[in-house]
Amino acid sequence: MWRATMLFRAGDRMKQRIAQRVAAVAKARPAETRWSLIGAAGGAILGLLVGGVGITAMGGGTGVPAAVILAIVGGVLGNRFGISRDRPIRNREMD
Repeated sequence: MWRATMLFRAGDRMKQRIAQRVAAVAKARPAETRWSLIGAAGGAILGLLVGGVGITAMGGGTGVPAAVILAIVGGVLGNRFGISRDRPIRNREMD
């Protein structure tokens, strides 16, 4: 019983640290965060309209929702766009 309680407490502390780090990154790079979320949401919506896609490899195949694939692609593209928007702000702050 004692070990389980200690593990839960350690997990709670770890969750708090991760949440603090994520919040710090979001505040430090607001455009990157915003555009990553916009890209992921846009990709997911577009993927829901498309439906699903099939992925085959080595004689086997499986269906994957297009929303998942396009959300990842949209998130990455949004992230790159957001980084380009944040870069001029950072350069002005450093001067």
